[in-house]
Amino acid sequence: MNNGGSVLQWAHQRNYTVTWLAEQLGYSRQRLSDALHQNDISPALSKVLFEQFTLRVIPTYKVVEHPNGKTRRMGKQHHQRAVGKRGRKPGSGHGVRPSKLDPHTQEIMQLLQGGMTQREIARRYGTTPSNLHDWLKKRGLI
Repeated sequence: MNNGGSVLQWAHQRNYTVTWLAEQLGYSRQRLSDALHQNDISPALSKVLFEQFTLRVIPTYKVVEHPNGKTRRMGKQHHQRAVGKRGRKPGSGHGVRPSKLDPHTQEIMQLLQGGMTQREIARRYGTTPSNLHDWLKKRGLI
């Protein structure tokens, strides 16, 4: 056995779940799943797999200790993801984006000037008061 995929295959053959494996090894399910699926095997994980299940898995990187006491991972190239956790490019959450309120800008401004509250306007256009407030702020209307 030489990689995370073979560990997953071994577990599947024995009807073990990743959650059960994680509990036996003392890892979180997400951390173990990521490590095995991405073949990102640390020396510590390799050791624990051998001690618990006598599975020999080759680490894909080693931890090197520097004289200043810090450690760092060597050997496996880690690339930065092109998108953030929620599927957007980093930094794309800033600035003005199109909104369902944009076509109603004139009407909303007339209602505000007429004395209607933001809560009433938000209800009328099917949004929340905080969303309406943020929309007005981002467009410099208040």
